[in-house]
Amino acid sequence: MDFLFSIIAFIVLVGVLVAIHEYGHFIAAKLCNVKVLRYSIGFGKVLASKRTGDDQTEYCLSLIPLGGYVQLLDERSEDVSDDEKDRAFNNQTPIKKIFILFAGPAANFIFSIIAYTLMFSAGVPGQKPIIGDVDQQSIAWEASIRAGDEIISVGDRTVKTWQSALISMIGEVLDDEQISIQLKDSNGQQKSALLDVSGRTKELTSPDLLFPGLGFSPQSPNLKPIVVSVVLNSPADQSGLKKDDILQSIDGVEIMNIDQFSQLIMDRPNTEIDLLIKRNEEDYITKVSLSVREDNEAMGYIGLQTTLDQDQLQKYMAIEKYSYTQSFLMSIQETNRMIGLTLNMLGKMVTGQISSDNLSGPVGIAKDAGTVAKRGIIATLSFMAIISISLGILNLLPIPVLDGGQILFICIETVIRRPLHEKIQMAFQQIGVMALLFLMGFALYNDLSRIFG
Repeated sequence: MDFLFSIIAFIVLVGVLVAIHEYGHFIAAKLCNVKVLRYSIGFGKVLASKRTGDDQTEYCLSLIPLGGYVQLLDERSEDVSDDEKDRAFNNQTPIKKIFILFAGPAANFIFSIIAYTLMFSAGVPGQKPIIGDVDQQSIAWEASIRAGDEIISVGDRTVKTWQSALISMIGEVLDDEQISIQLKDSNGQQKSALLDVSGRTKELTSPDLLFPGLGFSPQSPNLKPIVVSVVLNSPADQSGLKKDDILQSIDGVEIMNIDQFSQLIMDRPNTEIDLLIKRNEEDYITKVSLSVREDNEAMGYIGLQTTLDQDQLQKYMAIEKYSYTQSFLMSIQETNRMIGLTLNMLGKMVTGQISSDNLSGPVGIAKDAGTVAKRGIIATLSFMAIISISLGILNLLPIPVLDGGQILFICIETVIRRPLHEKIQMAFQQIGVMALLFLMGFALYNDLSRIFG
């Protein structure tokens, strides 16, 4: 079911972003009075279509949901009547052609601004950037970073959550390999730390290696599960567990959070456990004879639902929320920052300065799409904003089959004042297709490597 949900989420989210990209081309063409023959979401066989409007534009939903296209009237691909020659794309001025081609990526960037505005207006929740364990042999320890310190800013950017701290740290590594951090300790005293990571860019920008490489980990909140309800005649019910019991430990192993509690239970099928609970401010040990899950006899089952103490949870959480005006201004800054970060990473990836393992393909995006969709609208908007920026940048690459490649051709033709020879265009398009296929294949290889190790 998780796999199916991820596929559906991927199709919906990518479909929306592709529709926005192509709508940018569509609107720009209309503004330039260029006739639009077809607006398609997806490639390949047309599954459903409808013609409408004065130009009888065909709106299509096609089989392969990995892109889309807007087909414009063009003498190079079809016969054009004399009364419509002025509406053909190939007869437009270079400025109009570039405007139409650039409008697709621009629509993706505009969507990102809108998404970030909605997010910051509604409030972006996240875990406070509080330092957990620090390796005493690490660069972080040498810079006097200690467990319990809270990160206030990274570089010139104030951060409130681990997500913003992480992105800012990666940006610092890519800029000059110097991470400047402002922190406050558990007593509220502020201090500064400068982490010199010269020569370690490739290592630290590899997936999930930044924090281990710096020598610290985010603090894991110690939040005990609280019983919400007990399933009738379940092991929990038979052992006398009640609503509002606080679960402390299993067989002497301290329970740190709900996920760990679930794992401890699943690891003990058909086992009697000593469960330490707190009830009415007093501690009790009760023996619980676990059974097995009906769908998997290799996993233990206790039969209760739990939640977290919301008052305790708030101590570890932060919400980035601003007025509409502030949110709009911040959304422009965030979009610019993510564009710069993406271009920086892409450039350093090409030159081998950072690991190509960062490249993700459709499988990785589908997996992430399913995860964020379950986390709610704010996480989904954040994910879509990042993917939308990446889609806009990808299409501006100077590869002939993409918008950027076509813009490059138009610029060359404007300079030399004549169209490029068809054989030259064909050769570059073939090279572009091969480059794109290689890029997609390599990204797919990365996805599968992450899944299957």
